[in-house]
This record gives sequence, C-alpha cells and structure tokens, in this order.
Amino acid sequence: MQSVFKLPLAVAVLQSIEAGKLRLDQEIRVKRNELALYWSPMKKGFTGEEQGYTVTDLLTRSTGASDNSTADVLMKRIGGPKVVTTMLSEGGIAGISVDRYEREFQPEIAGLPAFAWDEVIDDEAFEAAIAAMPKETRRVALERYIKGEVRDSTTPEASIAFLEGLARGNWLREPAHDRLLTEILVKSPTDAQRVRAGLPTGATFAHKTGTGDTLDGINSATNDIGIVALPDGRRFAIAVYLAGAKVDAKGREAAHAAVAKLAVESLK
Repeated sequence: MQSVFKLPLAVAVLQSIEAGKLRLDQEIRVKRNELALYWSPMKKGFTGEEQGYTVTDLLTRSTGASDNSTADVLMKRIGGPKVVTTMLSEGGIAGISVDRYEREFQPEIAGLPAFAWDEVIDDEAFEAAIAAMPKETRRVALERYIKGEVRDSTTPEASIAFLEGLARGNWLREPAHDRLLTEILVKSPTDAQRVRAGLPTGATFAHKTGTGDTLDGINSATNDIGIVALPDGRRFAIAVYLAGAKVDAKGREAAHAAVAKLAVESLK
C-alpha cells in the first residue's frame, strides 16, 4: 500500500475531530525523535528539538504532500494504526489493513529492524545499512514484501469500496470536513504523471499516491487511488497498484496513465 494508507488515516483523523478528541486549530508539539525516514519535507525544515504544528497543517502535509513524519505523528495522536483498521472494518471494508508506522514498515521492507520511538533516525546511516546488506538478503526481503506481506496491505476492490463510501459522504458527518479533505486531495502535487496524466482536460482527481523504494532494479510499489470527476459531471473511483516492476519511474507512470485512459474510454 505504501503512502496510500495516508488517505484512510486522514479520514480517521477527521473522525477524531468529529468525536471531539482533536481540533483542526489545535497545536501538536512534534519532537525530533518522532521524525520519520524517506520523504519528509517537515524533517528537512525542522529546527531545534521540538516544533509546534496545527492539526490542519499536519493533515495537509500528510495527505497532500505525503509527508512520512506528519503521518506518523497523526497516527500516534489518534491511537495508532489499529484505530484506522478498526474504522475501516466497522465501516464494512475488510480488505484494507493498516498495521505499522512509517518508521516501522519502511526498514522492515528492506530486511532491517524497525526504529523505536525514542530513536532519532539518521537517514544516511539507514541508506548505508541497506547498501551494506548482501544483495540476496535484500532480494528475499523485498520478495517477501511484494508477494507475501499481509500487513499494511490492501486490494484494488477494497480500495474502490473505501473510495465509493468517501464519494457518497459516508465516512464523515461534517460537510466541511469532506470539503477540506477533497481540497487537499485535488491540490496534491504528488505524482501528476500517473493516473492524472491519463485523464481528459478539465477532469479533477482527488487522489493519494504511494511509492516504494527501488532496490536492485525492482520497485516495491507505485500506486495511485482516488475519485475522478469528469468535465461532464460523471464521477468514478479508480485504484491502480503496481508492485515488483522492473521498469523505470517513467515506465511505471505511463502504465498508470494508460489504465486511467482505458477507464475513461470504458465509460463511453
């Protein structure tokens, strides 16, 4: 699933707000040891040992910019991954499982131990540890993730069911929260050359992408799910998951765009 989990996480955060457990304008103090690895603009701009961010800011960074650190922080504040999976299960979605934080599943994909919450993550040391691993060890770990990992996983069918509920307004009580989430998803700057590239001019795409690392020429995941609104007013949900690809990023993006184009053509 990779960062696709940040979309149901966003719904869980907004449900926590609707339950009175959080506020959009509430400040959350983030400590340096809470910063995750890989993609995190927050981490790049972090100064000192602690900084404050509003829930709205964290939600926008996590869902729109796909920031790993903000996703971990929000997940921790709402009670952990099980809260998200329970929300999905109680909403009738059985095929999506959110089980770990970014600081846990990213190292484990590569065959390394998860980072504890009291650890300050050194990205350069982490990358060096991956590079120092025997190639066969990396291959086995990656193959296990692609073919056999049930944690932090989903199916296209389950993703579509989740998205259809989102499109119908079933997940959130407050229309303002639906509008906020849709705005963040539509304005997301991530990976515009995937599904969005295969849509006609004038279409909007409220989406969440997910991208895994490429190890020894094999990409673990290149994903994109969301709700398409065509210029004529028709809407449909789409979920594209690509795992174990041996082509470069442009080739993977082209595959996504081709699926999107076919999806639009099938509606004619």
